[in-house]
Amino acid sequence: MRLAFITPEYVTEESYSGGLANYLGRTTVALAQAGHDVQVFTKSHVNETIDYQGVTVHRTVPLWDLKMRIDRIDRLTPRAIYSPYQDLKAAWSLWRRWKRSDAATPFDVVQVANVLAVGLFFRFAKYIPVVTRLSSYRPAWDAAAGIPMTLSVRLRWWMEKLAIRGTRHIYSPTDYVARLTSENYRIQNIKVIETPFFHEECVADTTDYDRYGRGRRYLLFFGRMTQMKGVHLLAEILPGLLGEYPALHAVFVGGDAVAPDGGQMSEYIRRVTVSCSDRISLLPSVRHDRLYPLVRNAAVVAIPSVIDNMPNTCLEAMALGRIVVATTGSCFEQLIEDGKSGILTTPNDAQSLLSGLRQALQLGESATIDMGTAAIARISQLSPENAIPRLVEYYEQLRQEYPARTTTAASGTLEYA
Repeated sequence: MRLAFITPEYVTEESYSGGLANYLGRTTVALAQAGHDVQVFTKSHVNETIDYQGVTVHRTVPLWDLKMRIDRIDRLTPRAIYSPYQDLKAAWSLWRRWKRSDAATPFDVVQVANVLAVGLFFRFAKYIPVVTRLSSYRPAWDAAAGIPMTLSVRLRWWMEKLAIRGTRHIYSPTDYVARLTSENYRIQNIKVIETPFFHEECVADTTDYDRYGRGRRYLLFFGRMTQMKGVHLLAEILPGLLGEYPALHAVFVGGDAVAPDGGQMSEYIRRVTVSCSDRISLLPSVRHDRLYPLVRNAAVVAIPSVIDNMPNTCLEAMALGRIVVATTGSCFEQLIEDGKSGILTTPNDAQSLLSGLRQALQLGESATIDMGTAAIARISQLSPENAIPRLVEYYEQLRQEYPARTTTAASGTLEYA
């Protein structure tokens, strides 16, 4: 099949933020290796087409970011709507770039991200299956992250809703996001297709583990340190937990974000754990070769998210056989059977989180091994060998609903079978 992916970020770009780009980077390469013609259209700082591990990547600069005379429109745009305006430019430019490629050689399926409404104009492509993959339900995500509800934020919600509702086919990696979107956007028949998990095999660099973990029993949090991830709640209960377990340490690994008081989360963590600061370590984001030794040897991995959508942090920790303490009410119940393959707690509930961490720390050696083994078994179901064929089958089903298209060499026009 000839497959197109429309996204605001991809792993070829220096400014990509993480989850979506990494998911697409791995999935598109796997599809290309399976013999499909895979092309990615992504927002970029340069206009060019490159090859990335067998995937054709169309790097696209949004209109009027090209230092043309009309780029003065950007300077005239009111600050209150500047971000939605930038999203609109990117969506229009990606749509136009895709249309040129499709006119030359027709695509079989197009997958658009819901993020930043990049699929906004694909409502006009009625002749081809266009499918939206839901990375999140934005209003709930922004609220959980503590983002102020400004006009700009609400406009972005509206644009994303418009893009999603304009798509005939929609799927989500989790039942939770599918349900939220269905209920709030009044959309039926959102399919759930779990995301493939690609376990990265790398030569271990134990630099950080040697410094912060070796010879210690420690609790680990890794991932972006946002309020949505519940990292502030974890920090707030640590003085009490470390008081109960005098040999226990805590390690935080991840990029900084805004704390409940409006400052940096790293500073917030330091402030609320000042009484046990000698047993708290904070590291910035690190490469997998340096991260995995820390994960592999953690006594427990805490992921107290307020809301989430099958994050890689959970998949990686479970794949490495770690005891994960996560939360109910979003995606983790889809991955974790409470008490068997991990431990689930109530989100935004300090006592519940404390109880779950105690339970994990009190497990005997045999129970710890059994839980880790069950976690590995669950994640193995998401291996590319299992998950990629399910995704391809879904694309094939969509393609059957549309007439085949061919390009007439003489005229360059499309004809239908």
